[in-house]
Amino acid sequence: MQQILKILIILGILVQTIYAAFTISPQALKLQVNKGERVGWAELNNNGNEPVAVELSVHERILNLEGTVIQDSMRKVDDFVINPSQVLLYPGNKVQVQIILKGKGKITEDKAYLLYSRKAPFNFPSEEKSGELNVGLTINMAYKTIISLETGRKGSVNFVSSKALDSGMVELIVENKSYGRFRTDNLYIMVGKKKITELEGKGNSIMPGQKRRFVFKHDKPLTEKEFGYGPK
Repeated sequence: MQQILKILIILGILVQTIYAAFTISPQALKLQVNKGERVGWAELNNNGNEPVAVELSVHERILNLEGTVIQDSMRKVDDFVINPSQVLLYPGNKVQVQIILKGKGKITEDKAYLLYSRKAPFNFPSEEKSGELNVGLTINMAYKTIISLETGRKGSVNFVSSKALDSGMVELIVENKSYGRFRTDNLYIMVGKKKITELEGKGNSIMPGQKRRFVFKHDKPLTEKEFGYGPK
């Protein structure tokens, strides 16, 4: 019985993936607000064999100290107009969605949001054929597209604290007090003349007002005076 149930679950996943799938592109949408860009576009595509309803909304994007999105903090915001915000996609259809930043006020610091697109419940008319297996499983498909508001300002970080951990590891916490995003993909830490490139905590950029925790191998905690980083 358990084996049959497992097979049905797998069939349900395959059926949902193949016959009611949609995609959205791009995965990251940049608006250069310093150049007056306040409108972006995304494309929804039904690449399955069944119609699907899609609902779109914009949410906060808050990261924890490790640089991972906090899922529970995805509060819906009304800073954007999405047109259309609800879409009925039939097989093979593509729909352009317009994302408009509200207001005309000047954006003074880099910001990031999440465009959340999910499969919504909708009763499409259908013809049932006798003899077909109907697997009663539903997968809640959803995508999170990053919306970045870029001001062109350079980002930087400041020393907050450091402490020793087990196994010769050290924790370092920094904070972005600037107006621009601080990229971490090529980041290295300087302790005096020592360059440290192996860091835990890289990944998403550190946005203005956010802190980040890095962990790396070092013989003692850092002081603010000896802390440095690159590239700048």
